[in-house]
Amino acid sequence: MARTSGTQTPFQTLGVTAADDQATIRAAYKRLVRTNHPDRCPADAAHLNAKLAELNAAYDKLRHHTPFRRADRKAEREQPDFSAENDARQAAAAQAQAFREQQARVKAAAEAKARADRARLDEDARKAAAERAARAEQARQNAARSAKPFTPAERKALATANRAFASARAALNIPQPPAFKRAA
Repeated sequence: MARTSGTQTPFQTLGVTAADDQATIRAAYKRLVRTNHPDRCPADAAHLNAKLAELNAAYDKLRHHTPFRRADRKAEREQPDFSAENDARQAAAAQAQAFREQQARVKAAAEAKARADRARLDEDARKAAAERAARAEQARQNAARSAKPFTPAERKALATANRAFASARAALNIPQPPAFKRAA
C-alpha cells in the first residue's frame, strides 16, 4: 500500500471534508480514479500510477469513515417536532383504512349478488324440473285414458299368461310387474 504525500491528509487527497459521509467519499474517489487512470494517458503512465497509488491509499484509510460533526450537542439531543408528519401519516393510514373498508363493502355486495343469482338460477332449475315432471305425468295420464279396454278373449289370455308368469316369478323370487294394458 502506497503512502499518501506527507503534506496532504487523506481528506485533502480525495478532495472531501471530515463531515462528508461514506457515499460522498466513494463518489469523489471514483471520479478521481477515472480522471487519473494510466489508461487515459499512456504517455504519462508513471506519474499517473503514482497518483493512483496515492488515491488508493487515501481511500483505504477513509473506506470506513463516519462523518465528524461539529454540531451543538444540545441541538442533537433535542428531538425535532414531527407532529405534522405524524398527522399526515395518520391521515394517510385513515384514508387507506377507508379504502380497504370500501373494497370490502364492494366485495361483499358482489358476493351477495352472486349468491342471489345462484339462488335464482337454482329456483328456475327447480321450476323447470317440476314442469317437466308435470308434463310427463300429464302425458302418462293421457296415454292411460286413450287405451282401449281388453276384449273378453284378451282378458282370458292375459289371465292365463299372468298365472304362468306368477308361478315362474314365485319360483325365481322376481317381483310382479304392473298390470298389462293394451296399447291403442
